[in-house]
Amino acid sequence: MFPGDVGPELTVAKGLPVLLQQMEQAQIDTPPRIAAFLATLAHESGFEYNIKQRGATATYAGRGYIQLTGVENYRSAGNHLGIDLVTYPDLALSLEWSARIARWYWTVARKCNPMADALQMGKVNRAIGYPIGDGKEDAARCASFAAALKYMVGTVPTGISCSR
Repeated sequence: MFPGDVGPELTVAKGLPVLLQQMEQAQIDTPPRIAAFLATLAHESGFEYNIKQRGATATYAGRGYIQLTGVENYRSAGNHLGIDLVTYPDLALSLEWSARIARWYWTVARKCNPMADALQMGKVNRAIGYPIGDGKEDAARCASFAAALKYMVGTVPTGISCSR
């Protein structure tokens, strides 16, 4: 589904059962939700639960499947999950917590399922909160969303919106 956007096979395979369990708990269970979530993770982390934002030196730089970033996100995720991510930000890199954090970010912090249901990948992109730049990343994520939908259902539905 995502050629070139997937990390090392062993790392991805190790994390997959936990990620699938968290997707089920988050009701990421329809083709548009699955496609949007997986397209996002492909671009955020390449499905590596244990990856830190490349080149980042800040204490609260992006970590994990969803690349949790910023002290307030670490605080909010930690409060929701009952762990101290502010003091121990590297917990976001662990197999135990990375998928749970992604679930929290997707469903609680950003409420992305309804946007995915409406095929609003541009709005998902905005909600995830990475820098806009020149628009190439938005276009790439939207193309990944469409490719995932085609992979799962055989066609690309009409009405996909890539606009933020």
